[in-house]
Amino acid sequence: MAYKIITNPEANRDIVNSFEYYKNVAGKKVANSFFKDFKFTVNKLKKFVYFQKIHNDFHRLPLKIFPFIIIYKIEKETIKIFRVFHTSQNPEKYP
Repeated sequence: MAYKIITNPEANRDIVNSFEYYKNVAGKKVANSFFKDFKFTVNKLKKFVYFQKIHNDFHRLPLKIFPFIIIYKIEKETIKIFRVFHTSQNPEKYP
């Protein structure tokens, strides 16, 4: 089954903020690597849709290289990405 992926505004903000952080601290090459890792993980998500359920129908999938997790929910044929968290962030902020 082909799933449609939707990223909500908070998740988009998480991605942009993380990209900008890496660009400012470590340079554009590292920031681009972060974004490639995110895209790779989203593509993996299409294959492993039901990976690691955490609570209330939310799932999480870690990025391969960078210390982030994608928090998402499956609704019919759509995967909704709610947040992209750095793993050192407070888990109480998770949706």
